[in-house]
Amino acid sequence: MKRTLALTTVLFLFSTLFIVGVCVAGPPESTPTKPFVAQWTGTLYNVGVCPFEPERYILTVNFGQGSATVLGPASFVFMYCIDPTLSVPGYGWGVVTTANGDKLYARITHLTVTPGDPVTGTPTTWSEDEDLLGGTGRFENARGESKSSGIWGSADGFPIGFTVSPELLGPPAESGVQNWIGTTTGEFRF
Repeated sequence: MKRTLALTTVLFLFSTLFIVGVCVAGPPESTPTKPFVAQWTGTLYNVGVCPFEPERYILTVNFGQGSATVLGPASFVFMYCIDPTLSVPGYGWGVVTTANGDKLYARITHLTVTPGDPVTGTPTTWSEDEDLLGGTGRFENARGESKSSGIWGSADGFPIGFTVSPELLGPPAESGVQNWIGTTTGEFRF
């Protein structure tokens, strides 16, 4: 009961932040767009059923860290509602927090997972599209789009031959279901 209440509270707060971010006016059209590239790593946790969705939707929380041009070092938490009956497509929302505390809000509009093949050693891959919808500090009126993609590894690590920058990988969390690494490219105005 307490876990359900906690999850509902977190979802409510994320939804509130998302709605506030969407309602904030974007930067003027004359503001130039700034391209960015990022590299991230993180751990996914399946924490239950998504509220407000059919029971088949799984609530997955993604904690990660990395570095991006424009953002610098950053951490994030994203929440996804995933339907495993449809080859794991889903949607979600999240908050990226920079080293100085500025936040950038994102809405995941399209998530696709392509299962790997353990026989051939092909890793599971994922991709998603994000809308960047405001934030705090220098990102208060940010607007833009980005695309992310990468691979999932098991809790034991990534496929043989796949190298990961050591500063991006911390030890896997004991209760994480999947570790992953990925890149993001996009552009936004702020």
